[in-house]
Amino acid sequence: MSEKTTNNGRIRDAARTRTALLEAALEVFVRDGYAEAATEEIVAVAGVTRGALYHHFANKRELFRGVIEHLQKEAESTLVPDEPIDDPWAAFTAAVLASLDVVNDQATRRLVLIEAPAVLGWAELRESHRDSTLRSIERMLATQDRSYTESSVRSSVLAHLLVAAVEEAMLYLAHSDDPQRDRPVVQSELLRMLDTARAHVIDA
Repeated sequence: MSEKTTNNGRIRDAARTRTALLEAALEVFVRDGYAEAATEEIVAVAGVTRGALYHHFANKRELFRGVIEHLQKEAESTLVPDEPIDDPWAAFTAAVLASLDVVNDQATRRLVLIEAPAVLGWAELRESHRDSTLRSIERMLATQDRSYTESSVRSSVLAHLLVAAVEEAMLYLAHSDDPQRDRPVVQSELLRMLDTARAHVIDA
């Protein structure tokens, strides 16, 4: 067996181990919450050793961070339209409404929106996905009005404000005792804000 074949096998084994740990951690974190989740239980569910856990993740917090990043990527993939949309703002609005639906996923609601801000802090939680979202919005703004460019302060400020509004809407629903009841109101007010922002961009 060649050295290359051996190395490829090790890489595949390492990837499978990491995936097993993330899947087991997701299950245990959702069931028990971060504080009560035990690494002993996670490695048992994953069917690996504690040594394997600490080979891939320095501690429980880093494992939790890995789970959160995975959930964020999954959520972001649902926000990408299946087909090209001629109106960039319409695409953005559709993504916003889809992001509110993400709150209905138990893992995303509990771990990403409720536990992660306390465990990781907002700065760390946002760093892994916010830049790409902000860049997408800045590009969209640039297509609406030439006075906005991807590198302008105006586009950066408005993009940050729009992302913050969407995040707060998701957090409100995540902490609501009845998200289904509150969803229409949250959606209505959020769309009102977006319409105002679009009018401002067009009229600028």
